[in-house]
Amino acid sequence: MARALRSSLITLGFAFLLVSGCRPDRSSSDPSQDLVTVFGGSRDQACKYVSSQRKPYVVGWDEIKLNDLQRAINRGQPLAVRSENCSLELLLSCTAGGGRYRFSPATMTEPQEVELRSASEAIAEFQLGGVGLETYFDSYDRLHVIRALGGTWEVVGPSDFFDDDLGGSNCGRATHVVTAIDVGAYQVEGSQGKAGGGKVKAGATGARVGVGGSGSSSRSDLSKKGDPEQCRARWGETPSQACNTPLRLTLQELRPAAERESLCPYGMQHIQGGRLGELPLLEYCLDTAEVTVDQYRECVEAGACDVPPRSRFGTWRNPDRRDHPVTDVNWYDAIAYCEHAGKRLPTAAEWEWAARGRDEARPYPWGSRPPTADLACWDRADGKLGTCAAGEHALGSSRDGVLDLAGNVWEWTATPFQGNARRRVITGGSWRDQNVQALRAIARRGVKARDEGDGDVGFRCAAAVRSIELGSG
Repeated sequence: MARALRSSLITLGFAFLLVSGCRPDRSSSDPSQDLVTVFGGSRDQACKYVSSQRKPYVVGWDEIKLNDLQRAINRGQPLAVRSENCSLELLLSCTAGGGRYRFSPATMTEPQEVELRSASEAIAEFQLGGVGLETYFDSYDRLHVIRALGGTWEVVGPSDFFDDDLGGSNCGRATHVVTAIDVGAYQVEGSQGKAGGGKVKAGATGARVGVGGSGSSSRSDLSKKGDPEQCRARWGETPSQACNTPLRLTLQELRPAAERESLCPYGMQHIQGGRLGELPLLEYCLDTAEVTVDQYRECVEAGACDVPPRSRFGTWRNPDRRDHPVTDVNWYDAIAYCEHAGKRLPTAAEWEWAARGRDEARPYPWGSRPPTADLACWDRADGKLGTCAAGEHALGSSRDGVLDLAGNVWEWTATPFQGNARRRVITGGSWRDQNVQALRAIARRGVKARDEGDGDVGFRCAAAVRSIELGSG
């Protein structure tokens, strides 16, 4: 089976994975009951999913908020927001300096139709917008969302935003800056009956009856912003008003001003250089924790990474493990993710240097004490417990504050194993390992670059240190 499911089709596929299984009884008068099947029994879990998305859809969002977003685009300065659970507050009087929105037209502008059969599907597919769409299921069996992308307003300027970059009122409430806004048009229709039809119908523009299947159903217009047909045209510096409705946001977390002069990007630790045996090492940055499912999903949705295959203990398809390390990724997947993130895979020497506490030559990242359940995620195979949340074992951190360098998942490195480019070094041990030797800083294995493991192989990224002029502000 081909693994290169790309762009919006991947997102739609993820929605199906979330809602697989028995469908809730539609006779229930409580529209939140559909969320029980998908999000572990409560609407709170659904809201945790929404707030975890760095690129939430706003298709079907409150119309006043959509209009406010459009005005923010017209002003040009990056907008500050407060993201909390199922709520996103637009702080219209608070903006970030040093950057402006610039428009890039889309290359794929064909309208697509998405069929939603429950409130849970609406939230899984459209996140913030889905919170509003779910109310329609009080009256309709299905929703049909026809959307078309016109282009993206993206911030040109700084790559990071700090809390002292903000100006205006209510900035103390800000948690994120909107660094990109995908715009286009959409319309929402509701139907009842047993009309068939695929999940996505490219080119569907305002059809009034069900597509496919043996049944039929009439549709009612519920909401419309812009005109999906108008998005087919190629635009220059700005799109037409009929194709400029916000569809999706990209949120970047604000960083404390104290981190402005950090040598490493947010979420990474600075590792000083030295000498590992006869090998000299320059200083570098290393991810604090292993790459998670949610982080990898952003790369998949951007079309830069492939969907991991199914395995017995894989984390990708488990909605309860979004903050666990992504597993079942081969070496090429890890390379693709790190490149997309503007980073790279660490070499085996860099990985070991960090794990052994640099020149302290520790046997384990935390020191010489043998591994325990408090220090590392390991010895869990008998209970088939699988991975732990990334970064959960703070007591087992390295000298430089790097987490999970022992246990949880084996980690890919850039280094060929014994000179064989088809095999790469993995290191660190995993939740499966019962022998403490696998968790030692010097432990290495050679694995074929195209192997994915069985829920026990993941990775983290490295990067060069920043060039910073101290005191420049």
